[in-house]
Amino acid sequence: MGVSRTCTIVVCGKGGTGKTTISALLVRSFIEAGVRPVLAVDADPNANLHEALGVDLAETLGCMREEAFTRSIPPGMDRTSYIKYRFRTVLVEAEGFDLLAMGRPEGTGCYCFPNSLLGECMHLLGEEYPVTVVDSEA
Repeated sequence: MGVSRTCTIVVCGKGGTGKTTISALLVRSFIEAGVRPVLAVDADPNANLHEALGVDLAETLGCMREEAFTRSIPPGMDRTSYIKYRFRTVLVEAEGFDLLAMGRPEGTGCYCFPNSLLGECMHLLGEEYPVTVVDSEA
């Protein structure tokens, strides 16, 4: 199973249909086939792909975004630059794959900014991985 260019697979469907399980199995299958590293993206605000992949998740993009708007940022950096710099620290590096999780923003409201941030991060990282597997929300 050879992958010569980047490929993005988005697993979507109704709630409770096994999207996370399928996503984790796809990630593991690509790794076993020698296609690595795989970028695993948890686009579900109730992030649990990390559990299916057996890795710890210390931080999400949602947490990082909240931090950028509630804490002071380094001098000489605007919030956008800080977020672009900081998102790589949210990336969980594991054997054969890396995981990026959206998470949920604090409070209620629109997921527009976290979704936009996730899309931008995927765009910035996309060329570094032969395969991206996205576990989407219901």
